[in-house]
Amino acid sequence: MEILTFGRRTVPLKNKARRLESRKLLNERMREMALDLEFRRQWKKVTDVELWSDAAIFKFSDGTKLYLNIS
Repeated sequence: MEILTFGRRTVPLKNKARRLESRKLLNERMREMALDLEFRRQWKKVTDVELWSDAAIFKFSDGTKLYLNIS
């Protein structure tokens, strides 16, 4: 299991795709999301992230999910 860091917070990352390219795309997309205030507010509630080949699934503490296209 890997770790995803954004700001000062880290969460577990389950890389289901097992591809280095997917992780690079996610890192680029997370840098873009640093400018999104709403995402930064939601990030505080993320408990787990699953990474697939073209999407990342952010799981929140209340059970909801956010699907983020990374391709």
